[in-house]
Amino acid sequence: MKLTIIFALFTLCVYGEIDEHHEHLGTMQLKLNYEYLDFENSKQKDEGRRFGVEIDHHEEAHHAQLYLEHTDTQTQKHVPKDLLVNKIALKYQYQIDKKNSLIFSYIHINDNLMDEVDDGNIYGLGYKYKSLTLTQYLSQYKNFSTYQTDLKWGLKKEFSDVHLMGAVIGKYIYLQDRESNNFSKKAEGNYYTLGLKLHADYEGWHVGSGMYVGDRIFAVMNDGLRVQHHAMEFSQTYMFSVSKELGDTLVSLRYIKQNAKEVPIGNDNVKVTNISLGLEYRF
Repeated sequence: MKLTIIFALFTLCVYGEIDEHHEHLGTMQLKLNYEYLDFENSKQKDEGRRFGVEIDHHEEAHHAQLYLEHTDTQTQKHVPKDLLVNKIALKYQYQIDKKNSLIFSYIHINDNLMDEVDDGNIYGLGYKYKSLTLTQYLSQYKNFSTYQTDLKWGLKKEFSDVHLMGAVIGKYIYLQDRESNNFSKKAEGNYYTLGLKLHADYEGWHVGSGMYVGDRIFAVMNDGLRVQHHAMEFSQTYMFSVSKELGDTLVSLRYIKQNAKEVPIGNDNVKVTNISLGLEYRF
């Protein structure tokens, strides 16, 4: 069994995945998540708490997702007030046939502290052919915009009772009019990021891991359902998660560690830790 798992993980490292989560055709999922965030060495943020609710419905050719998120972050003493952020994300995938799909996504941001990105809108349009997905995002903010291109590719494997999935992800981000304001003018014009995700399940247990290398900023994440909208460059990200099925419910725990730079003030020694507890119910 150990040799089988090791070989399977090596195979995924080479080939990637179709999707890092299981399909749930013909069902509705309700997902709840609570996250604790710690910002070590940050000159702007101290710690935060994030709450998310997602409704995910997949039936025949239609796959629709609605995600609502609220984040409450305590800021450093010199910042005039704490940070409150609300986001709403919508995603719809239409499967044309067994090989081809079209993907549409939208995110809206409400930020009480960062006026430059408050009321921001993020639009996504994607095309999927077999296991290859190409997605283009446009993020429109007050004085600047970002264009992001994602290329995702992979393979799904099964070895006895072990089911494996993963993803190889490439991200390219271009900032337009970045020099028009103090919020983004110290950022680079172009960013390149490479990501790898792995997921394995065995007898109701799920284990996931992932990493991103290369700098990114204002990045759209989670296949269009999340966005990092503050002026922070993330250089390295490491993720690990474990989940357990309990009937129709999935309980999960996730740990993420990231290195970051607060771009407007040039603070490049920030460590961001994210600990998340999730609950999914399928009906």
